[in-house]
Amino acid sequence: MALSLLLTQPDFGRYWAARLVSYAGDQIARTALLIAVFDRHGGAALGLLLIAGTAPRLLGPALGALADRFDQRRIIVVCDVAQALLYVAIAVLAPPVPVLLALVAAAATAATAFTPAGRSLLPRLVAPDRLGTANAQLAVGVNLGFAAGPALGGLLLAGLGLAPTLLLNAATFVVSASLVAGLRTLSSPASAGARPFGVILREGLTTVHGNPVVRAVATGFLVMVAFAALDNVALVPFARAGLEASAAQIGLLGSLYGAGMVLGPLLVARARMDLVLYAAFAALSVGTLLTGASSVLLLAFAGQALAGAGAGWHNVAADTLIQRHVPADRLGTVFGTVYMFPYAAELIAYAAGAALLTAVGGRGLLLISGLGVAATLGVVGPLLARALRGAAAAPQPAPALT
Repeated sequence: MALSLLLTQPDFGRYWAARLVSYAGDQIARTALLIAVFDRHGGAALGLLLIAGTAPRLLGPALGALADRFDQRRIIVVCDVAQALLYVAIAVLAPPVPVLLALVAAAATAATAFTPAGRSLLPRLVAPDRLGTANAQLAVGVNLGFAAGPALGGLLLAGLGLAPTLLLNAATFVVSASLVAGLRTLSSPASAGARPFGVILREGLTTVHGNPVVRAVATGFLVMVAFAALDNVALVPFARAGLEASAAQIGLLGSLYGAGMVLGPLLVARARMDLVLYAAFAALSVGTLLTGASSVLLLAFAGQALAGAGAGWHNVAADTLIQRHVPADRLGTVFGTVYMFPYAAELIAYAAGAALLTAVGGRGLLLISGLGVAATLGVVGPLLARALRGAAAAPQPAPALT
């Protein structure tokens, strides 16, 4: 049953609701801030805002290690409260750009600490054989926020203004913190004892380097996102020039990608996660190629929906594979490190994409993106297959699932 965990595991249901609410609020605020900063201060300030929101993600390994040293539930609550206070400050003070950038960077730092703590908490909420289902249902909730948040952010900014929109975002973090603080039936967290923080960080990084399953997943993230993120550079120019799409139709392309991310995970909850990962690369590649090859909007719509499903599958498979093959006391550092790679890859894609767009146009850039994702499957598929065979043949580490 698709919603069985939400109905039968109250703590998982609280956590699912917390992720949905906070992620939707974050997307609402991000969209409103991007529009407001561009309107008031221009493109240069917009670029600095994007950097301020992305650069702290590169601190993932160190911030992820916090989840291996302290209780993940407390980390999540602290991060939610911190983000609520920061967004209240932005709303009330309406600070100048330098102060705004500092506050946004601080909020992004809290969000970076939240991510590995949240992913490390999940094995304490559900049984080992339900991790795939749990990750799929979490992906549905998070992707609902991803799909709806930007549209709501634009509407709220137009209807209420920036300050009320940011205060609404702060309220979502308070709701999320309250939901997570109310979790009661958690299994005991992995104990880091009194080990120094540096030892915990080093052990986690050693796992990233030495665990073949993690290496395969991390390689996939880095290479795949470096190509997949080219879609973000190419889609608007291609839709405008190649398909003569209106602004509303371009928005629908993005919404269909988000819809694919919401619906796709519902189809793979109980599937083998290595096969889900392979299918993710294939769907993302075919969907992007279909978009780039389209001469009519209908095909581009279908391509974006398929690509979005692939992106949703990839996140479910990556999280589940890591949770099943990494000791519980190292999950935070591993997740913090692995999820640093997509942000680094995005920076590479955006830098390269601007030059490639001039050279090959939007359609050509989409085709490069799709072919690159397909090539990633050719690299990651054998790596992961070998890693899983080795893991099956060797004694397993202490399970990350209790």
